[in-house]
Amino acid sequence: LTIETGIQNSGLGLALLLNPKIFPQDLALGGMLIVTAWWGIWHIISGLTVAGYWHRKPLKNKAVKDVA
Repeated sequence: LTIETGIQNSGLGLALLLNPKIFPQDLALGGMLIVTAWWGIWHIISGLTVAGYWHRKPLKNKAVKDVA
């Protein structure tokens, strides 16, 4: 869920920036495009890191272990 939400938000940002009805094409958007694209890459890296950490972290509660 964490990874998916971040990727969707970054994709939406890129779609909005590249839409000529919202931002005119003669407007210099290079900096905003780089920041938005980097934000998407950051969401992938940080989301995979957190998911890997949670996957390897042992469960402390026995009741949760039985359900999982």
